[in-house]
Amino acid sequence: METKAKPTETSASFLDTLGDELRGKEGVDVDLVNILRTQILTAAPSLNAVAESKEAILTLARERAERAGREPSDG
Repeated sequence: METKAKPTETSASFLDTLGDELRGKEGVDVDLVNILRTQILTAAPSLNAVAESKEAILTLARERAERAGREPSDG
């Protein structure tokens, strides 16, 4: 019986699949996943990927805080 060999998965394809699966999970913050996919979940992240991710997350947090401050509260 002949079995077909599975195609070798590359690091890049593995990381892409991981990012896609994270995005598809219920309750996951898609904006944060997008930051991670762009900065960290790459085959060759930059030397300062953590610092860039941190800055992107802080920017996202500031934007969300500003939006929350403008929205009327229920109460």
